[in-house]
Amino acid sequence: MKFLKYSLIALGGLVILVGVVLAYVAATFNPNQYKPQIVQAVKEKTHRTLKLEGDIGLSFWPSIGAKIGKASLSERSSEKEFAAVEEVRVALKLMPLLSKQVVVDTVRVKGLHANIVKTKDGGTNVDDLAGEPPAKGAPAAKETKTDFAVDIAGVEIVDAVISYADQAAGAQYVLAKLNLKTGRIAPGVPTAVDFSVHVQGDRPKVDLPVTLKTRLTLDAAKQSLALDDLVLEAKGAAAGLANLAIKLTGSASVDNAKQHVRAALAGKLADSSIKAQIEIAGFAAPAIRFDVEADQIDLDRYLPQPAPGGGKPGGDHKQAAAKETPIDLTGLRSLHADGKLKIGAFKANNVRASDVRMDLKAQGGHVDINPLNATFYQGALASHIAINAAPAVPTFAVKHNMNGISIGPFLKDLANNDMLEGKGNVTVDVTTQGNTFGAIKRALNGTAALNLADGAVKGIDIAGSIRDAKAKLGALRGEQAQAADKSQKTDFSELTATFAIKNGVAHNNDLSLKSPLLRVGGEGDVNIGEDAINYLVKASIVGTSKGQGGRETDELHGLTVPVRVAGPLAAPSYKLDFNAMATDTAKQKVMDELQKRLGGGAAAGDAAKKDESKPGGSNRDKLRGLFGR
Repeated sequence: MKFLKYSLIALGGLVILVGVVLAYVAATFNPNQYKPQIVQAVKEKTHRTLKLEGDIGLSFWPSIGAKIGKASLSERSSEKEFAAVEEVRVALKLMPLLSKQVVVDTVRVKGLHANIVKTKDGGTNVDDLAGEPPAKGAPAAKETKTDFAVDIAGVEIVDAVISYADQAAGAQYVLAKLNLKTGRIAPGVPTAVDFSVHVQGDRPKVDLPVTLKTRLTLDAAKQSLALDDLVLEAKGAAAGLANLAIKLTGSASVDNAKQHVRAALAGKLADSSIKAQIEIAGFAAPAIRFDVEADQIDLDRYLPQPAPGGGKPGGDHKQAAAKETPIDLTGLRSLHADGKLKIGAFKANNVRASDVRMDLKAQGGHVDINPLNATFYQGALASHIAINAAPAVPTFAVKHNMNGISIGPFLKDLANNDMLEGKGNVTVDVTTQGNTFGAIKRALNGTAALNLADGAVKGIDIAGSIRDAKAKLGALRGEQAQAADKSQKTDFSELTATFAIKNGVAHNNDLSLKSPLLRVGGEGDVNIGEDAINYLVKASIVGTSKGQGGRETDELHGLTVPVRVAGPLAAPSYKLDFNAMATDTAKQKVMDELQKRLGGGAAAGDAAKKDESKPGGSNRDKLRGLFGR
């Protein structure tokens, strides 16, 4: 017992003595006088310039710690600043070290600014700080195992700014206003985490404040961590979408050894309810797998709105400028993704769909959406979309099969165009390229077709126009133009057409419109790139019913009139060629009179032959009489 007593006294005395020595050293030792030696050592070791503008403070009991004031570090072999900090404070508790435990007091970093650059050759400006890579063929260094257990009282990062520049991609990103505060971090101990950052970037454009609150549990042995009770909120713009307002809750896990992340999230995107399962494999080039469901998504809420002023002075100029606004797809070049998306109700560019189902695969700038199926304007949509964002000028390939759709509401929503109504099938198979919407429209190549039934062409009553024109043939000559009149229309029972599209111009030469009253054919061009039309329609009266407008049409039977449709797609004009109509009318009168003089039709053929034996009764004599000769 005496031995134990004296041993404890000796140990207590030793501790007191060590404490006295450390207190004396702390009181008398001034580390700031060694600043020049520290700066020189960093210069020799890293070829970087260290500036220590603030004071260095040391503590030895009950913790071994250091506090560094304002400091900065340059780029390698340059005076350009790489990183700077206003204050760093860290301390280790002394006694736990004796039992192989590293217990760290709260780590505090204030005002950190760092500039990370990825060069065109794939290296970074921090590679030298991580140590020289092993030479080729050299055996890999063996990992040294340690029995020390790490326990951190907390981490606090205040107002940090980290910028990242990718010289190869020409992209720049900034993590501004970065703040992190944690509780105790130790293996198996859940700790509260409060994180916020403002993410900014240009390719793709990002301006997104983000906050994250969660409970973190660390497993140092497995190099993994779990995030429970996760709450993620973000508001701003990202990937071409503005007015984002996201709030998600759920859980996530990170396996650093396997470089794998898994998350299960649910929440709101503005008014949309979302569920998502996400997996990320690999940290250097992440491969993303996802399965997302949403009850509704209105993309127009997040897409830039068209410039105001359409239809007003200067409006066309603003719309043209908006059409030529660059489209940035560089973010797709580094995207590696494979997933499924289901949306109950969807709207984009004012076009609506429901029960949307799509599979997406993306790798190296190639994005393939196939299949894309939806309920679409009382019919069905089946599509395949391929995007190649790898080249400087991205390319696109689109196939749409729209079956049983109502064409009127579709065109109204798509292009604010109310020229056509009916129900049927529309197919589109096109390729294009470009960095702006205007360039994409001008580069369209491929085919399209439509087959509609029981509809109408709005803006003109062809039969009524022919009747009115015939009544005025004595006074009208040449081409007479009339603007589209939405109150008038030409009904049809069947409308078919196919288009060959080249360099943004869709050419058609097989238009066929049928109704009990009319037969309409035509050919011409629809200039998609310039939103204009130049088309010649040839309409013929074939019915004898009262038809549209309520007038008898017997006297118009067989009459054909050319109608030129030209101008902007939103408001084309219609020109009726009265000269051609008058010529056709005169020809018809000649034929009618000829038929009459010849005894009318085949039934009178025998009588005509008998009359030829009489003086003046031959067909030749009747023709001479018809023309007054």
